Amino acid sequence: MNIYFGILNIVKTKATLLSLLATICVEALSAQTGTYQRKIANGAYSVISFNKTGDKINAEIFSWWNTHNGQMGYYAGTGLLKSNICVLQSVENDPDCKVTLAIAGNKLKAKFSDCAVDHLTEDFNGLYTKFTNAVAGDYLVIVRKAYFYKEPDAAAKLKTYVLKGDKVTLDMDRIGVSKNEWLYVYFTNKAGKETSGYINMNDLKLIK
Repeated sequence: MNIYFGILNIVKTKATLLSLLATICVEALSAQTGTYQRKIANGAYSVISFNKTGDKINAEIFSWWNTHNGQMGYYAGTGLLKSNICVLQSVENDPDCKVTLAIAGNKLKAKFSDCAVDHLTEDFNGLYTKFTNAVAGDYLVIVRKAYFYKEPDAAAKLKTYVLKGDKVTLDMDRIGVSKNEWLYVYFTNKAGKETSGYINMNDLKLIK
């Protein structure tokens, strides 16, 4: 009988360890894909939308300089992750601009070189902290009705909503105001009227 319970305890311990390992693996993956932010002293900030599929990286970067002339920067590129480091390549941005991203635990470390044309200077080098698991792009509404909210709060519900199958967009220039599962998105109806506000991430699915 003691041998039976001993074996049973070993099996339970192994199952617990496997479950813990699976949880760690899932958390490690979710710690990578998402959007990260870095703020600097004068109120300027930069956000990185980092989407990892296998070893392939798709990234969009938006910077806000907090200046009177509204200076902004933008970069989009792709690359392969090798030893947790990716050097992005872009066909639409300054060819001399070199963007290097490195996974550092639950953070990203970014380095910009010769990116003056894209307004991504060394001021934005350093560690970026994740603030949402979402990435920029188009999302499909997957519930019957998805309501807009004025603030990222369940108590700030508006009367406007989108229907299942509608497409909404999470833009880089507004992704910085998203909070955890609350995404600030845009919807344009067939008449061309635009509606914007927060929608819960659980009501949406990224269109890949």
